[in-house]
Amino acid sequence: MTDRKYATPFAMLHAASLLGQRSRLNKFRQAIQEVVKVGDYVVDIGTGSGILAILAAKAGAGRVTAIEVNPESLQYAKTAAQMNGVEQVIEFVEGSFSDFFPDRKADVVICEMLSSMMLVEQQIPACFHATDKIMKHDGVILPQEIIVYIVPVECMNIWERFQYEDLQFPRVVQTTTQDATRDLADMGILETFDLKNLKPEVTIDKTLHFTAVDKGTIHGLVGVFESTLFEDIQLKMDDGWKQLFIPLTHPIKVAAGDVFSIRISYQPGKYDSLAIESL
Repeated sequence: MTDRKYATPFAMLHAASLLGQRSRLNKFRQAIQEVVKVGDYVVDIGTGSGILAILAAKAGAGRVTAIEVNPESLQYAKTAAQMNGVEQVIEFVEGSFSDFFPDRKADVVICEMLSSMMLVEQQIPACFHATDKIMKHDGVILPQEIIVYIVPVECMNIWERFQYEDLQFPRVVQTTTQDATRDLADMGILETFDLKNLKPEVTIDKTLHFTAVDKGTIHGLVGVFESTLFEDIQLKMDDGWKQLFIPLTHPIKVAAGDVFSIRISYQPGKYDSLAIESL
């Protein structure tokens, strides 16, 4: 018998599952091969499985620091580095990106914490810390830019998820696929992030105006993104990300041609800061 205490290893299993996102990995490999020069110092924030740190080492980096807050994921990444013969190049650091201050500034920072709307993951605060405290002034950060879009949708399936017979539950954001929702207006740009020139604290507070393109019931918004990884290398939702459905407090019935407005506010990376209202 063992007295080891087990926790559900969701973070490690999730990190390993991302190895199946081959189009995403291929684009990162291409970008890494273009920006990493022989002898460069590279920092990989949120290394997960270690795949991007390993690709940087294989591209010729002289030193790679891979940061990961989850100890099970970090151990997985260390094993992967040994299996691929780059354990002498990569140093692994367990902890939050915000606690990491290198002994020298990095030539390249890789930060793949992308998520729909940049709400849940720490992409935006991590990139600010990276450009402010980790990377050289003339260094390269991957990715470089993110555009977040939102669209009002009908989605009865998720709307009814929070009611079971006579029981009610708080409605919260959920991931969904494109075929599970119906767009009731054209998509609008919510925010554009230049990841090398972020403010210390980013707050989004926007009111977007829409015109209904069909009759239906708006249950919420769907958030998606596009990202410039490097130059003409573009990351899309179909490279392995799901849409994010944000439920309204009350559904809105619309007819084609109706004009309506929705206000949305949050701080990227702070899930509980989200607020949404129809006007």
